[in-house]
Amino acid sequence: MRQLSLFEGRTLAADLVPLDGAAGSSPGDGAPAGQLDLFAQRTLRLSRAAGAISAGELGEARRVLAELAALHPTDAEVRRQSERVVALERELVRARGSAAPAAALLEVARGLEPASGAFASLRRVLLRRVAEALGAAGGDDGRLEGQPPGYYWLAAGDVAEAHASLLRAAEARRSARTLFLLGDAATSLGEPAARRFYLEALLRDPFDASLESARDEAVRGLPDVARYELEIEDEPAAWSAPVGIVTGVLPPPVGIALDEVGCGGAGASGGAVERPWSPGQEQALSQARCFVAALAAASSREARRSGEAVIEARRAMKRLAPALFAAYMARGGGALQGG
Repeated sequence: MRQLSLFEGRTLAADLVPLDGAAGSSPGDGAPAGQLDLFAQRTLRLSRAAGAISAGELGEARRVLAELAALHPTDAEVRRQSERVVALERELVRARGSAAPAAALLEVARGLEPASGAFASLRRVLLRRVAEALGAAGGDDGRLEGQPPGYYWLAAGDVAEAHASLLRAAEARRSARTLFLLGDAATSLGEPAARRFYLEALLRDPFDASLESARDEAVRGLPDVARYELEIEDEPAAWSAPVGIVTGVLPPPVGIALDEVGCGGAGASGGAVERPWSPGQEQALSQARCFVAALAAASSREARRSGEAVIEARRAMKRLAPALFAAYMARGGGALQGG
């Protein structure tokens, strides 16, 4: 039978502990205690304690482990786990009563195993509580260590809740950080709109750290495409949006308010950037945004009725990024498709 590690170094039969932390029947439930040998009783109680920990019910876990410690006073492992649960319960009481409960709960969560087992499940429970506390204090656009509640919902594995929270946050403030995370949530949900969120994020702030961890591998790799395939050496990340559009990774910039992120510097993002840009970054992004604006103009129905407008837009693209313009022309140089 496959074994599932619940307490470090301790293995229990996988069917003894529901992975989702829900209460379930265990072997021996309803049987007279005399029918279970000491090892089976110990295993059953460990299983129940692990289930309680997974569900965030530390009071119940403490009670079960205390009973087990009384039955096995010389069992160092049981005593250690019992002490750990008692200490965690005290930490959580202090965290909930602190002036900044979201930050305090996050510190507790960081001390738990992120991989697997009961304490990993508890970690996800605590991250949900972080998201709830942060949202209650600052709304869906509130920040803790630079991240909105949606980030912590995603970290907890609650993608639908993260998506809903991030949509509300984007309505309040369309920051690149929120839009990158919204792209991540939409990607995990299989939504076609995911890359449109990434496109807007890249037009607002392609230097945001969230790009490096984007869940869409093709989007995450756009700075490398800019650098190594199109040989854009100066701030290639700045060119991620136009490169993505031209190569078909990202959709055309239809429906995005390009006047808000047009040919300009930091002010064009409404100031919603996580950290200041260097002069080189600001200049490169201004050029990349102008390329997208020209690209959109050259592809619009209005422009295509006037050959002069298309020619002017293409001249602008060629002046801004000759190699990227050549790639655009090689792909037809007409109506845009992608993402």
